[in-house]
Amino acid sequence: MAAIALIIPTFNNSQYLFPCVQSILMNTTMEDFYHIYIVNNGFTNGMDSFKDNPYITILQQDKNIGWERGLKVGLEASKEPYVLFMNDDTFVPYNQRLWLNRMLGYFSYPDCGAVGPTSNVVMGKQQMFYPSREPFFHVKFLIGFCMLLRRDILESVGGVDDSLPGGDDLDLSIRLRKAGKNLICDRETFIYHHGFKTGERVEGAPHQKGGWNSIEKTEKTNQALIAKHGLREFIDLWKDIPQDPKGIPHTWGISEGEIVKSFVIGDKVAEIGCGDKKLFPNSTGIDITPGGELIPGLSPGRRSLADITANVEEPLPISGYDTIIAQHIAEHTVDAVGALTAWRNALKHGGRLIIAVPDQTQRNTIPLNIEHRHAWTPQSLKRVMEMLGMKTVDLLDAKNNVSFVGVFENVNGNGDGS
Repeated sequence: MAAIALIIPTFNNSQYLFPCVQSILMNTTMEDFYHIYIVNNGFTNGMDSFKDNPYITILQQDKNIGWERGLKVGLEASKEPYVLFMNDDTFVPYNQRLWLNRMLGYFSYPDCGAVGPTSNVVMGKQQMFYPSREPFFHVKFLIGFCMLLRRDILESVGGVDDSLPGGDDLDLSIRLRKAGKNLICDRETFIYHHGFKTGERVEGAPHQKGGWNSIEKTEKTNQALIAKHGLREFIDLWKDIPQDPKGIPHTWGISEGEIVKSFVIGDKVAEIGCGDKKLFPNSTGIDITPGGELIPGLSPGRRSLADITANVEEPLPISGYDTIIAQHIAEHTVDAVGALTAWRNALKHGGRLIIAVPDQTQRNTIPLNIEHRHAWTPQSLKRVMEMLGMKTVDLLDAKNNVSFVGVFENVNGNGDGS
């Protein structure tokens, strides 16, 4: 028997479920270490691709029984001593092959009740931008998009409560802590999360009355948690959401764009790897995905704003630019030196290249995105750029606990490919 049961309830979400399961199969060591239980509340098309896999069991339902009931069905069907609750819109990056091993290791401590990873879409201290450099720490609550538990401990606190209108993970977190168990956020494990895909499709968007994460839905969930656990326990949960002096939940990562904008010179500006976002509406967007086309990858529905289609790792079809901006592109390049050289060559003499990348001195940056190829520090980027004949204008912390901005001047090139 495997050690861990991965329970994934799903409802008509093949667009995200199939990549999720594939990422688990491809990026998890020791396949006999776990078994996947898909509680299928909806579609049947494509499920045949899983039926002959010895590491997957399909628990077919005749209707949508919901997330909490889906977890209970998975628990009833499985026997493994550890269980992992997982959303169907998650994705295990290729550089996280030890994710299960790392999280399981915390259960060597007898007071460990549950373990969760960091992510891009998650509430509280599991958010990847939370300002901490500790490899792990205790939290007031864990979010159920990816939560690992020991089965006997889960059963001892009453299992999954499917009578609540929502907030089952908050409820379970309170019960585990009341039982004297610690909840651990593993900061070295990162699981990508699309977020809210099934909830919004079933219940509606947050701006709709009663929709997923709407005011009405949130209030109903909060009142149920207060009724079950009391106001003091409920208020204690929110100590894990940092507040600014005005009492508004803190937002991370809002300053990098302003830093970049403050160093732009001239009117001729290009944005490398622009994707579906540009800092300046009139800049020249350059991306490998042609303008107007859907951008492939982890974020369906996003369309490219490129004015010029080009591989940004190769010589660019532009020259003589005053400023070139490359936000979070250099860490994705295979030939980093070749890419930086191409960007430099597209600048006029005295032009500026502004690069924003994750900062390896602040955290382990490779796992933050499945497409990251390089880790950068301010000094390593400075060293490479000066080897390429660029002058360092400034290196600045982006104040988001993730990235830094490097500003460099083209003091030698002519902006004509030389």
